[in-house]
Amino acid sequence: MRTAIVIERRQTARRRVCLGGRVRIAAFLPEIDCVVRDVSLGGARIGVPVEATLPDCFDLFIPCRNETRRAFVAWRAGAMVGIGFAETRAASEPEALVRRLADSEAKVARLRAALLGGNDRGLAGVH
Repeated sequence: MRTAIVIERRQTARRRVCLGGRVRIAAFLPEIDCVVRDVSLGGARIGVPVEATLPDCFDLFIPCRNETRRAFVAWRAGAMVGIGFAETRAASEPEALVRRLADSEAKVARLRAALLGGNDRGLAGVH
């Protein structure tokens, strides 16, 4: 008799749920109904029709919670799909943090320019 050894790769605890959800790929494409299972802070397991084609990234909408999360496909086995939530992945990747910081700095510069109207160059160096 063989026993399988399962290696747990989750970084956060999962919670078993059974929630209706919808996969939103693009505004001009129909949503795909799904069942949300095994939710954790970092991701979830969802059930979709076997014939459903999912892109690498999509929005997962859970109507009963009025919650939308950006998700990416981690694995797929038939109708079951393991997804990770993009915020969790981005928060743990240094290059994503660098991108977010650069975007924030660019936004601050645009706001500063809009406030100053581009006319008063003497205040442009003031932080």
